[in-house]
Amino acid sequence: MRQRYRTARAVLRFEDRFLLAIHSSFWARKEKRWGLPGGNIERGEAPLNAVIRELEEELELYLSHLTELGAYFYKGNDHMVFGAEADRLIQTYDDSELLDLRWFTLQELQQLESERKLHAGYELQAVRQFIALADY
Repeated sequence: MRQRYRTARAVLRFEDRFLLAIHSSFWARKEKRWGLPGGNIERGEAPLNAVIRELEEELELYLSHLTELGAYFYKGNDHMVFGAEADRLIQTYDDSELLDLRWFTLQELQQLESERKLHAGYELQAVRQFIALADY
């Protein structure tokens, strides 16, 4: 049976900022693009377990609560996205998995989208969905 989701990603918010990363798997691209932290789902792994594992590996971030935001389609696959509040500004990361990490305001995310500097194209939509759910 084919696995339904290819990756599990997370919208992480601290106060009025959102965390984006440039993954090392994009190293060959001339122009680096920002994406949500997370990564591939291993065979037989649930998307929630995958995003928890990826956040621990990439950011040493241990979260007790993630909200499912839903599936987003990109390059022929579904990618499950979750959202969570971070308890601090994360600034360190595993440099074997990530090339860069940065916190952005919603306005800065809108600018990145207009400049076509978001990796998958659904990042801003997922952030807006998280804001709507979290602030409800």
